[in-house]
Amino acid sequence: MAGRRLDQPPPPGRPGARTVAARPRDGTVVQLSASGRVWTFDGSRAVVVGRDPRSDVHLPDERVSRAHLAVRHEARGWVLQDLGSRNGTSLDGTAVPPGTVGGSPGPAVPLEPGREHRVQVGGHGGPELLVRSVSGGQRPGADAGPAAERMVVIGRDPACDVVVADDPMVSRRHAAIELGAPGTAVVRDLGSSNGTYLNGTRLAGTAVLTAGDTIGMGGTMVTWDGREAVLPGRRAATLSARHLGVSTRGGKRLLDDVSLTVRAGQLVAVIGPSGAGKSTLLGALTGLRPAGTGRVTWDGRDLYEGYGHLRHLIGLVPQDDVLHRQLTVRRALGFAARLRLPRDTTAAERDERVRRVLAEVGLSEQADQRIDSLSGGQRKRTSIALELLTAPQLLFLDEPTSGLDPGLDRQVMEGLRALADGGRVVLVVTHSVLALDQCDLVLLLATGGRVAFFGPPGQLLSFFGVPDHAAVFRALDDPAWVARFAASPVRRAYVGATSVEARPPPPAGEAPAPPRPAPVRQLVTLVRRNLAVVAADRLFLALLVGMPVVLAVMAHAFPGEAGLSLRAADGDPAEAQQRIIVLVVGAALMGAALAVREFVAERPIYRREHAVGLSPTAYLTSKVLVVGGAVAVQSVAFTLLALIGLPGPDDPRLLPWGQAEVAVAAAAVGVTMCIAALAVSALARSTDQTMPALVALVMGQLVLCGGLFPLADRAGLEQFSWALPARAGYAAMAATVQLQPLSGPQPDPLFTPTTSRWALDLGLLAAQAAVFLALTAWALARSVARHGAPR
Repeated sequence: MAGRRLDQPPPPGRPGARTVAARPRDGTVVQLSASGRVWTFDGSRAVVVGRDPRSDVHLPDERVSRAHLAVRHEARGWVLQDLGSRNGTSLDGTAVPPGTVGGSPGPAVPLEPGREHRVQVGGHGGPELLVRSVSGGQRPGADAGPAAERMVVIGRDPACDVVVADDPMVSRRHAAIELGAPGTAVVRDLGSSNGTYLNGTRLAGTAVLTAGDTIGMGGTMVTWDGREAVLPGRRAATLSARHLGVSTRGGKRLLDDVSLTVRAGQLVAVIGPSGAGKSTLLGALTGLRPAGTGRVTWDGRDLYEGYGHLRHLIGLVPQDDVLHRQLTVRRALGFAARLRLPRDTTAAERDERVRRVLAEVGLSEQADQRIDSLSGGQRKRTSIALELLTAPQLLFLDEPTSGLDPGLDRQVMEGLRALADGGRVVLVVTHSVLALDQCDLVLLLATGGRVAFFGPPGQLLSFFGVPDHAAVFRALDDPAWVARFAASPVRRAYVGATSVEARPPPPAGEAPAPPRPAPVRQLVTLVRRNLAVVAADRLFLALLVGMPVVLAVMAHAFPGEAGLSLRAADGDPAEAQQRIIVLVVGAALMGAALAVREFVAERPIYRREHAVGLSPTAYLTSKVLVVGGAVAVQSVAFTLLALIGLPGPDDPRLLPWGQAEVAVAAAAVGVTMCIAALAVSALARSTDQTMPALVALVMGQLVLCGGLFPLADRAGLEQFSWALPARAGYAAMAATVQLQPLSGPQPDPLFTPTTSRWALDLGLLAAQAAVFLALTAWALARSVARHGAPR
């Protein structure tokens, strides 16, 4: 589809670029743009923006007031003020002080010279206005290049000049091309979620366009031919890999000179014996684990060099499920859509996208079923639907039929056949040979990652001269088959010509980190998803509610009626010591039990989401907020239930109610232990390793809390105990209860019953939590890096 010529006027009735020709008297002008239109004004009068057709900038939207806001020039520069609008105005995400409806305007807010400001007119969902004030003789749009006389906006919004309607990764108003003097043009990003790429390099500011330049956005590539922006036509692009090689650090070859050619619309199966490098090839072709040598191209563009943009074209379905099984299909995909699609995608658009991909994989009737109630084949189709949300042109799958019976195996492959027929490249790594007839091509890897065959499945058996596929695998014991294929006409027909170089290609390097857009928005989505998973997990809910109750009942089994009161115990601290130990260890147990499996159980989900732009900070913060918050509530409930009907501390340090002060310390212990358990979960390689770690964590709190025996002045043991939450938590409760006198011998300085010492004990818990949080963040990063390294 060709774009509109930029050196021609806009078609009648369609919003186009317009420039007010007033000449700035002092070299100061302002440029406003919205929905593909541009207005330029000098400082001779105020510029009114509103719904009234007589406004200087007319925005026909019901959320916009008739006279909504004004932009005017003062001695200090350009300013913006609300004119008493009904739905308000925000500048770069911050609300502008409102004026009085029907009365006086609000205070003037200064605009920074040369900076492009984003103005939301009429509240959330209202039109967006871009305002750029330029002083000192500069002209609008002159970051790099000439002043804009015309501007064409490219994006998903139907009001854009060049509309990219079928790419959900393109923002509503993604990029703009500004035409200055004849033959000159610049391009700039309009604050898109996924960035704009000029010839494979992400734009920062503006850049001058020359004929032949490519502008990448989402999964779309627009070409600038010197006069117009041209969208790609429908044609069969090609995935090509040439001379791929991967070795471990020890020098073992995992892939050895692998080359292949696949056209859009083809389904390819990658088969071979275990250890032949099938998953390694998948990492090289997707760019997640780039090959050490060789080249991968899509439609002639180098994947590794342009990975920042081309990653949006790739979908990867790993072997493990990457969706929370407790959620329904629709809800799980809805959360994924919020994380993956541009932030300006509306709720209705996300729902429609989910509906479309479910229809494409044949799961419309199962949309409201829990994922854990689906069959194995349906769960795999749900994982495929997850990747289809972003409309990838390249779809890779790792063992999608693993563990499925022959009927479901064929059903999944038939579904992949339909996806390939939709114009995608679909490449599937599989051990199964039951449905190879559904494929266009088969790649057979021999041991050592060498190509033994690449061609139509119908020619596989005849090439090896054997009656069945089992015999093909037995034939691979003879390494001569690799050389026979390299010299065969099958290779020339289906791989094509490859250059023969005396030296290996240069190293491909590491894949760049994906952009992490809108971490706060991601955090909100992740918190909502975590809460939904908790609400849907009946066992977790039972554990959440039942543990405080069960532990509190056990705490009441201790003899004595004095509780935490030394007066009621006639000065004997034994009962109070025992009850504090129970409170500390109980809070530690709840914190560890709820969090110790959290990351290791979700590792496949995190790795995939991290690869497509999930913020690690948002992910970790969401877990701390949800799980840590649950543990804090548990700890407080447990403390109050364990002390119900018993006397509290005689003279609390800070709070008027002693039980509440003890509960605060218990909550601090629980949350700190929760973060420590998250670190263990991030470090563990499997869920089997978490149970021994849980036992060790809790036993350490019991033995070294300071309540069973004195720890002060015991070299080594005392210092080690400072790293344990129970030590500081027990000390804080001991200070509240006054287990040791304020004057006289001080067996343990941490127990001193003063407000400052109680605060110091809680400060030690906060420091421990910060250290454990940093350790958790490092462990999460390590788990992703370890996953990506060749082994």
